[in-house]
Amino acid sequence: MNLRQTYRLGNFRVEPLECALYHPQHGKQSLQPKFIDVLNYLVQQYPKVVSRQELIEQVWQGNEYVGEKALTNAVWHLRQALKADNSDEVIETIRKTGYRLLLAPDVDAAGTPETEPLSPSGFLLARYNILVASLVMLIIALLVYTNWPSPAPSSKLPITVTTEPGLELFPAPSPDGRYIVYKWLGQGGQADLFKRDLQQPELGAIRLTFDQAYEGHSVWSNDGRYLYFSRKDREIDQCDVVRMDMQSFQETFVTQCPTFGGYHYIDISPDDKTLAFYGDEDGATRSGIYTLDLTDKSATPKRFSCDQDCSHKERDMAFSPDGRYMAVTRRFNSFNENIFLVELTSGETHQLTFNEEDIVGLSWHPDGTKLVYGVQRADTRTGYLLDVDTMQRQPLSIEGLSYPNFARKTPLLFFQYRKEQYQIAAWPLDQEVNSSPFPVLQSGYNHKSPDYHETLQRIAYLSNETGHYEIWTADSDGSNRKQLTHLGRSSRYPKWSHDGQYIAFLAPDEDGDGDHVYLVEAATKRVQQLSSPFNSHNRPFWSPDDSAILTTVFTPQHSDIYRFSLSGASPERLTHNRGRYGVMPDEHTLIYSTWRRGLWKLSLHTGETVELLNSDTFPHRYAWTATTEGIYYLVEEDQYQELHFYNFANQEHAVLLRTPRSTFVGDGDLRLDMGERRILFTKTLFNQSDIKYVTVDE
Repeated sequence: MNLRQTYRLGNFRVEPLECALYHPQHGKQSLQPKFIDVLNYLVQQYPKVVSRQELIEQVWQGNEYVGEKALTNAVWHLRQALKADNSDEVIETIRKTGYRLLLAPDVDAAGTPETEPLSPSGFLLARYNILVASLVMLIIALLVYTNWPSPAPSSKLPITVTTEPGLELFPAPSPDGRYIVYKWLGQGGQADLFKRDLQQPELGAIRLTFDQAYEGHSVWSNDGRYLYFSRKDREIDQCDVVRMDMQSFQETFVTQCPTFGGYHYIDISPDDKTLAFYGDEDGATRSGIYTLDLTDKSATPKRFSCDQDCSHKERDMAFSPDGRYMAVTRRFNSFNENIFLVELTSGETHQLTFNEEDIVGLSWHPDGTKLVYGVQRADTRTGYLLDVDTMQRQPLSIEGLSYPNFARKTPLLFFQYRKEQYQIAAWPLDQEVNSSPFPVLQSGYNHKSPDYHETLQRIAYLSNETGHYEIWTADSDGSNRKQLTHLGRSSRYPKWSHDGQYIAFLAPDEDGDGDHVYLVEAATKRVQQLSSPFNSHNRPFWSPDDSAILTTVFTPQHSDIYRFSLSGASPERLTHNRGRYGVMPDEHTLIYSTWRRGLWKLSLHTGETVELLNSDTFPHRYAWTATTEGIYYLVEEDQYQELHFYNFANQEHAVLLRTPRSTFVGDGDLRLDMGERRILFTKTLFNQSDIKYVTVDE
């Protein structure tokens, strides 16, 4: 057959001239020319076995030094590309011999049917018809073009790079795309960096770090010599930015990073002279982006982000390929994060995205005119391609995409593929033998943040089955579900009033500038906003008589628990040590958690505060609940999670349950159902997260 001729392999149409595969469902995949050459030769020799030496001779002109590894790489990529139908192997390896194509190529099915030649008169008529038709089509095309939205990039089937058990996170490709470094997080809590050689996929991943600390995001220098990454050791309360020589694997301390938070973003300028990272310093009112001059060994980090009188916090960043700009993410509140473009010389800033809730990674296309970024809405992740000049946005249509990262010298886009799954589960308090939690609400959608009303025997919870987290209720066994809100934007933290008439919850303003506490009436579904002079709040809870709602207020000066009277009185600040969430066992007592300062009790009558549990014993702000007898709370270790009970009477701690790590959502809610003697909570499945890549050449 002619090696330029179109042919089919199963459901794939192969276009050798385009170096592309077309699939009816997955669209176009672009492949390297050598990959297509290998496939073409196997097709030409079908059904013969083709030796490796013959393929190297035909495709690489006998250059064994290059061809030996390149052939293995080509076959691996072809197998990955031809897996769209989840069918058997298309290319068979014949041990110690070579390869054989297992699927018969179909040339006629892809070709153009033959026709009789035209007579001279027919030829002239045909030319006239073609001209008329072309003119009509041109007019139609011009009309459509001026009114048609920008098309999405050609759909391409992502190639899977990693499939290890556990979570492979934060891909960092080398500039040429040959190597990929990523963080691996095991179920036992182990967290280390690993490296894979994509030209030798048959080789296993190489472990780069060997410690008990938590490595985070990483970035290669543009010359491919170094890898920069964060390392956080909770045992010694230390976080460092480290440089690793990728030849000798020798490490060098660069600077310090914050010990709090789970994301330590990092990037490097195109000239390898400036490192940007997510940092903090004494005296700063908030964390933000810092830069470090790598050419000056005595240099100290300089704050890039705004600090004083700011309405936002900058987190992630990406230098443009020409070094003129930095794209940064700005979080205004927990419901509003968007991307801004900063011109590095003048500081001039332009907003690039709007109405996004959570940005999960951003990366510049090598051509310097486009950005790919990931978004998360109601725990569903996807990605977009944005032209920074025209502001046209195109969906990538890859569900589960987050933390995209281009190999700087290629159009290969690496990303982590991850889906989060949550369900509401219950654990019985009085069982004699430990057992697994029992599911209460589970389906193909996410259900989370339960709150239980004893009298009504109803659970208030969040569900994302409408595309946003809305407020729902259900019977204690999960049946008789009812949707209460239809806001069309994500809500959080539902909390029943004691009389069962209302559910308080947190949701963003319609304009996205802030958030407020809202009340939905269970009987009528009527929603009203709690009056507040502040624009950033936290999880609401009720006073014992339902006359007030308490919640943390976030201001530039402090973050503490306030009481908001439903009668319209001015808000009253109750805590002064970073209070975060609480319960009121009676009208004079507030038991509350703090930001990294343990659990406290406040007398509203005298103003006296008493520490109940220190931060070492009680690390969580939200995964706890209180009764008149004591406190149920979550403890997380490296290998497991435990549910503890602290008895007020004898001041003793008891371990009630030990489960695999990530059974409980770390910042989730624990809620008591005393009628059935159980604890309700949000259960997470330990999700698989893999690294994949796709070509973005548009």
